Amino acid sequence: MATDLEFVDSHVHYWQPSVNDWYAALRSRPIYRDILPCDFPAGSGHVHVSAVSSPRWAIEESRWLERVRQDTGLPSAIIGTIDPAAPFAAIERDLRIQAQSPAFRGVRVFSGLDPAADTARRLLRLLADQSQVFDLIARQADLTSYLPLVERSPDTVVVLEHAGWPDPSEPGFRPWREVITSFAAFGNVDCKISGLGMALGTTDPERLRPYVETCLELFGIDRCMFASNFPVDSVAGTYDDLIAAYRHITSPLGAEAQHKLFAANARRRYRLLN
Repeated sequence: MATDLEFVDSHVHYWQPSVNDWYAALRSRPIYRDILPCDFPAGSGHVHVSAVSSPRWAIEESRWLERVRQDTGLPSAIIGTIDPAAPFAAIERDLRIQAQSPAFRGVRVFSGLDPAADTARRLLRLLADQSQVFDLIARQADLTSYLPLVERSPDTVVVLEHAGWPDPSEPGFRPWREVITSFAAFGNVDCKISGLGMALGTTDPERLRPYVETCLELFGIDRCMFASNFPVDSVAGTYDDLIAAYRHITSPLGAEAQHKLFAANARRRYRLLN
């Protein structure tokens, strides 16, 4: 992989199932092995995003990550999670505990959050009050249901994960473009260009290009960032292949734009410690 440009990887997962079996949903997959900072190419920073199979493990994971950070200097920022079925007082408590880590920057909720429910509205309000980020994870078919929530939460920083998790089936491209066009209209929403290997099953830059270029067109250079989603995206190819594809697609943009997309925007949005 070319190393002439800084890369802050704004979406990685560490896990250590040999010690902490918190990821039951991954047990049957080849990636269910210890993945630690040393398993990534040397870079300029990582944003770790929680992938525990049950939110009941969020506190234990946050404490483990803080120990990893103290030992290795990584991750540079942490996106945790909460249990959307818990009483809101418990959600507030869990956020306070996770925020004991200086690297904590917000949450994503992988499943179970009803965007029309009062819990979702209160969660985004709480995150705004605490200057934390809401990483929005939803498949393309479910994204539209989040639009009213985001519209009612203009003070909350929202990062749309995995470029809106496009469905590559025909005629999938047009509906995907339409829904992320709606998100791009909200000035508080950034787009994390990640997970395309997972969604499309390839790291071929020509297959990724229309999705990457659409995100850049709609959100603009200042509101997009690249990420690997590794080890999950390893189903499509190597880490080097994926990052090389992003670099190839964006090579005509020039050094300043590439620096924003590969490093500066993630560093600013997640307030990286290093």
